[in-house]
Amino acid sequence: MGDMNLIKDTIEQAEMAGDSWPELVPLDAPNLPRLDPVHLPGWAGDYARAVAADTETPPELAAGMVLVACATAAARRLRVMVKPGYSEPCNLWVVVALPPGNRKSAVQSAATAPLLAWERDQATIMEPEIKRITSERKTLEARAKEKRSKAAKEKDNGKALVLAREAADIEAELPKIPIQPQIWTSDATPERLGALLAEHGECMAWLSSEGGVFDLLQGRYSNGIPNLDLVLKAHSGDAERVDRGSRPPVFLKSPRLSIGLSPQPDVLRGLVAKPGFRERGLLGRFLYLLPPSPLGFRPLESNPVPVGVRDAYAAGLRAMLDWEPAIDEHGDESPHLLRLSEDARSEHHNFAQAIEEQMQPGRELEHFTDWAGKAPGAAARLAGVLHGIKHAHGTPWEAAITAETMNAALEIMAVITRHSLAALDMMGADPTIAAARHVWDWIERGRLPSFTVREAFNALRGTFPRVAMLREALEALEERGYLEVIELPSDGPGRPPSPLVRVRPEIARAWR
Repeated sequence: MGDMNLIKDTIEQAEMAGDSWPELVPLDAPNLPRLDPVHLPGWAGDYARAVAADTETPPELAAGMVLVACATAAARRLRVMVKPGYSEPCNLWVVVALPPGNRKSAVQSAATAPLLAWERDQATIMEPEIKRITSERKTLEARAKEKRSKAAKEKDNGKALVLAREAADIEAELPKIPIQPQIWTSDATPERLGALLAEHGECMAWLSSEGGVFDLLQGRYSNGIPNLDLVLKAHSGDAERVDRGSRPPVFLKSPRLSIGLSPQPDVLRGLVAKPGFRERGLLGRFLYLLPPSPLGFRPLESNPVPVGVRDAYAAGLRAMLDWEPAIDEHGDESPHLLRLSEDARSEHHNFAQAIEEQMQPGRELEHFTDWAGKAPGAAARLAGVLHGIKHAHGTPWEAAITAETMNAALEIMAVITRHSLAALDMMGADPTIAAARHVWDWIERGRLPSFTVREAFNALRGTFPRVAMLREALEALEERGYLEVIELPSDGPGRPPSPLVRVRPEIARAWR
């Protein structure tokens, strides 16, 4: 009872004193714009909206994963010519960060289902041919082995040499067994990824609802030595030589990797400190989305994806996967070049110019040039993917990218830009800020004008196992003007009273 009176008296004295508070410094959780799937054309946008409604997840999650799935298909056959001498591939790197419990795996499964179905169907189509060639190869290998065995036993050197050459000739003509097609993976080391790219047309997607990709890139299986060369070149489509252990090395002419991740936000925190991640431009290649979690506010009502919407998405993505490649002058497969209309090129140039100016000293993008410098290229890639979606059932390379499509890509980029800057800021943020935000969320939920440190500790013990950790978070909030921590006087022997925490008066009044 004595403590309660002391707290009441302390609050009344503070209010009567009318003490001045420092300027309120917001925590690093900006109010970010939302991404509307309406900017995704036709069947892709319809499906993203339906999946978001069915799973009760933010539309950014479904839109991001659908874009990556479509980019996986588009990157195999399309490349955007921004201007003579400069073109961009259509692969995208997208990160949509959400806390656990947001059904990220379900959304990713829905977005990638047609990719799995296409792989499965292609394997079924190729199975008889694989069996035939495998049998033929075994027969030829047996013949070569027999001749080599005879050569080893032949005493006449001339005859032995003839038999050995015949065995070598057979081995040189051994047919190559086709590999069942694969267009995506969820877990591969950079070394294995190089082999997958080499074996499957230099185009692959790395899709995961977790952030383990960053651990792999940091060198989980290579004694902590980051292995970024291939991955960085597979974003831009630059040539790379892949050494495959005991197997012959492979030269990749234009590897294209798409990445779609939906990790927890905490996975992003501190990534800037990982060796090479920012300095070499890895983090600047991603397009980030940080939607608010709907947990606690969902109506928990089922809204199944309409069959027609699901079928249209599957048919559209399959049509993109079945596009015929271009054939170059050497008879090799190559991507089709997409052209920009004059209006689309003008819109893209204006966007690139605006980004360029924002990178000047003192401007908004001054400290984010690693990301901003790639934003115009990302916008062109997005336009290429959206164009591919619009012309999925036709031949997109025969039509120019319109200003309408480019503007849709730029609308998406406008949202992604705000989210990406917040994500990059989060990555380098002090972990204390994250803890402070967690405490403030608890205060806001309870609309607590005042409380004791002991009360907060008892409520948040699962996050803060020690009072000292909680005090650090409270100090961060105090420094930013959200609250003040008041040490109460002790009126005798025994344990001193727990410090009082008083919330900024105008914030507390707004809760009433």
